[in-house]
Amino acid sequence: MNFLNWLWPRPGRRARAAAAGCIAFSLAAAPLGPLAAYPQATGTSLPQAQDRLSLAWAIPNFPVGRQLRWLLGVVTKPPLSAAEVRAHFDASFLALAPPATLNADLGVLHFRAPLRVTYLDAGLSASGLDGGLASGTSEYSFAMAVDTHGLISGLLVRPAPKLPATPANWAGLDAQLRSLAPDVGFLAATLSPSTAATSPAACHALNSLSPSTARPLGSMFKLYVLSTVASEVRPGQISWDRAVTLSAGLRSLPSGILQIVPTGSKYKVSQLAEIMMPGSDNTAADRLIALAGRGAVAAQVATTSAHAHLDNPFLRTREMFVLKYADYPKYADAYLRLPVAQRSAFLDKVVDRVPLSKVNLGAAATSAPVDIGSIEWFASPADICALYSQLYAYATSPSLAPVANALSYNDGGIGLSRATWPLVWFKGGSEQGVLTLGFLARRADGTVAVVTLLLSDPTKAIAPGVILKALADLHTAFGLVPSN
Repeated sequence: MNFLNWLWPRPGRRARAAAAGCIAFSLAAAPLGPLAAYPQATGTSLPQAQDRLSLAWAIPNFPVGRQLRWLLGVVTKPPLSAAEVRAHFDASFLALAPPATLNADLGVLHFRAPLRVTYLDAGLSASGLDGGLASGTSEYSFAMAVDTHGLISGLLVRPAPKLPATPANWAGLDAQLRSLAPDVGFLAATLSPSTAATSPAACHALNSLSPSTARPLGSMFKLYVLSTVASEVRPGQISWDRAVTLSAGLRSLPSGILQIVPTGSKYKVSQLAEIMMPGSDNTAADRLIALAGRGAVAAQVATTSAHAHLDNPFLRTREMFVLKYADYPKYADAYLRLPVAQRSAFLDKVVDRVPLSKVNLGAAATSAPVDIGSIEWFASPADICALYSQLYAYATSPSLAPVANALSYNDGGIGLSRATWPLVWFKGGSEQGVLTLGFLARRADGTVAVVTLLLSDPTKAIAPGVILKALADLHTAFGLVPSN
C-alpha cells in the first residue's frame, strides 16, 4: 500500500494542491480561536526567505487542529508505537492502515526536516482541514478529517505536483497561453529600480497578451484589500496590532476558515491579513474592507489601476454571493439597473440584509458562469503589475512586514527554485469561468519580476486541468526573464 495515494477512507474527498485562491468551493472547515490563542507570526522585512515562514500559529484549536498539531510533531520521528497510533486514529482508518502499514508509509514520505504549514483551506465542515505543508525544500498538500470522537478518520498527504515541460521561448509560450481559455490576459515584466526606497517601481514589460484589458479577478482582488490596509498603517490610521471583532453581519462563505468562527472572536489586523492571503479567506477580506471602508479601498485601487471605475463600489465577498446566488437574478438585476452612484446604498440597505441561508451554494459550485463581466472585481495584467510594485515598495518598510508575510506563505504551486528565486509572492482567484494567477518573485541576482495570467470564459467553467498547464507556463515565463 502507498501512503501517497490511499490513506483517505472517505470516498469523494479531495485535497487541494497549492493553487489559486477561490472565492468559494473549498472542502473542509475548522474555526480559529480567539486572539489570545495565537501568538503573532514573526514579522520580517525584505529580504525574506520562504522557508522561514509557517502558518502553524493559525492551526485551529478544534479536534482536527489538535490532531494536526500532534501529527506535525511526530511524523519526522517514526516509527510510532502501536499504542500511540491507536490513540489518534479511529477503527475504520486502522482497518485500512494498521500501525505497521502507517509507519511504513511515513517512511515513504521521507520527512526529515520539521514540517511547516504553508497554507490552510477550509469550507463547510467543522471536522476537517486541508492545506499545504513543507519539509525542507519539499512541498506537500494534505487533507485530514476526524470522527465524532476527535479521532483521525481520514488522511491524505501528497507531494506537490510536478509541472509538465512547457515552451522555451516567448512565441511558444504565447501560443500555449492562448489555448487555455477564450479570454486571456498575460504580462511578464520586471520592476525597474525605484527612485526612492519606498516608492513603487515602474513595470518594464518583457512579453504580454492584451496587457491593458480589464478582466475579472476572482480572489486576486484581495491584493487591493492588503494594499489598502498597508496604506492606512503607514499614516497610523490602522495598527497591525489592533484587535478586530468578528461580527455576524460580515460573515461570508468559503473559501476560508473564519466563516464558522464564533461571533465576537478577536484577531489582530496582521492576523486577518495573514489568514486572508494564503487561504484566500473571504470573511477576513470582508472584515478588513469594513475596517478600512469601502470608499478607502476604491480610492486605493485608483492609485494603481487604469480601470478603477469598474471596481466602484468595491464589493465584499458576501455581497457577491448574494447578488449571484440568492434568488438570482433578483438582486443582481436590481443592482445592475442602478446608476453607479446609487449602488453602494443598495448594497448597504438591501444586499447586506439578505441572510446567507438564501445563497444557493450548489449553484455557486456547479452553475455556468454568472455575470462575470459585470459583478466581480476587475483589473488588467498591467494594473496587477503596478499593484504588486506598490506592495513590494510597502514591504520594504519594517513597519509593514506583515505585507511580505501574508504574500509569502503560499507560492501557488509554481515550483520555482528557492535557490534561484528566494522570494516568491502569490495570489490567485477563481470562480466559475474565472481563473487568475499572479506572482512577484525576486531572483538571487536582485531581478524582481511580476508575472500575471488572467483567464476567463463567460460560457463555461475553466477546465480543472487548466491550472496545472497555466502554472507550467508561468514557471517557463520566469525562466525567460533576463538577468540583470
